Amino acid sequence: MLFKDKAHQEFYVQNVEKTNSFKDPYRQALFYALGLTNETRNNIDRLYNFKERCIEFDGLHDGWQTGTSIRVTRLAFNLYNGFSGDGETSSDCNMYTPYNLFDCCLMVYMLEAVKLLYPNYASIGR
Repeated sequence: MLFKDKAHQEFYVQNVEKTNSFKDPYRQALFYALGLTNETRNNIDRLYNFKERCIEFDGLHDGWQTGTSIRVTRLAFNLYNGFSGDGETSSDCNMYTPYNLFDCCLMVYMLEAVKLLYPNYASIGR
């Protein structure tokens, strides 16, 4: 698995262990993606409720979110449960398309998160 840096790797391992998600590709993909930015790592409790074991949608609208961290959060939520916006506007749903999600410098790592959820397809064509 390719990690962006040591902080990313430590965050991923810590949260997979904390949630006992060793065999849960949905949470693995979630924590891998959310570990990509300082903002999402520092605000994990605004994005994931460890007690209830679920994502926190309110964190999508917090003021600490940056252009890159919101893309990472959207990808993480989408991989976790297919979330693609609240559905109130078509532009909201469009923010979850590959065109909008992967338009940042973290694309190679974001694709690693996708591979965690779909490991059987990661090596097709190689």
